[in-house]
Amino acid sequence: GGAPKPTAHVIGASIRGLSLDNNVLLFDVEVQNPYATSLPLVDLGYSLTSGGAKFLEGTIKANGSIPARGKQVIQLPATVAFSSLVTTLKGVKPGAIVPYTADFKLGVDAPLLGRIDLPLSKRGELPIPAVPQIELTSLAIDKLGIEQITASAKLQVTNTNQFPLDLKNIGVSFALGGQEVGGSKLTNPVNLPAGKAATLDVPLSFSPRAAGMGLMNLLRGSQIAYKVSGSIDANTRFGPVS
Repeated sequence: GGAPKPTAHVIGASIRGLSLDNNVLLFDVEVQNPYATSLPLVDLGYSLTSGGAKFLEGTIKANGSIPARGKQVIQLPATVAFSSLVTTLKGVKPGAIVPYTADFKLGVDAPLLGRIDLPLSKRGELPIPAVPQIELTSLAIDKLGIEQITASAKLQVTNTNQFPLDLKNIGVSFALGGQEVGGSKLTNPVNLPAGKAATLDVPLSFSPRAAGMGLMNLLRGSQIAYKVSGSIDANTRFGPVS
């Protein structure tokens, strides 16, 4: 039983390609080979759990080998789909930070001993990004003309995530009664703590003829259908998200 055994450690975990649908966890596993010959890798099994509930598992074929008396880092990507995460874990909603434990079993083909499984474990956190809420808080007419009307809308952007968002780019287009009447871009980056809101000014400009009846309703102060669309780019401590 005095023969040296290979060892393996998870030396890093990072998040790549964070989106609203899924994210890719990248684990760096360092394997040390004590033998005088190279150590072939066979496979790498993994399972991810949170609060005792398993939400991802799989095995990937591991190619290559660890050089004699050397060490090498191999990377394991694991894609977590949020739809399955939300169904598997009770009470988890978009915007949450999910603690996880990743358990691995690295299979190697050791000289004389044959296959050996090296167990590894790593804990971490996984965000499920949620789209910020956008709400129209006010709409003021600045100038009424026969050919053109200028107005300004105030939009409230609320961060519904349990983590801060650094808003880098917001591009908004604004439609009244089905007619696009204006848009705006965020000029300065905004740091939005978890649960907090910021106000965005959107200058509007439109022709009364194009706005038609919708405009008459607006001037009478009654209901008008509006639509805000666009995109948001933000940085998080887990990486960038769009």
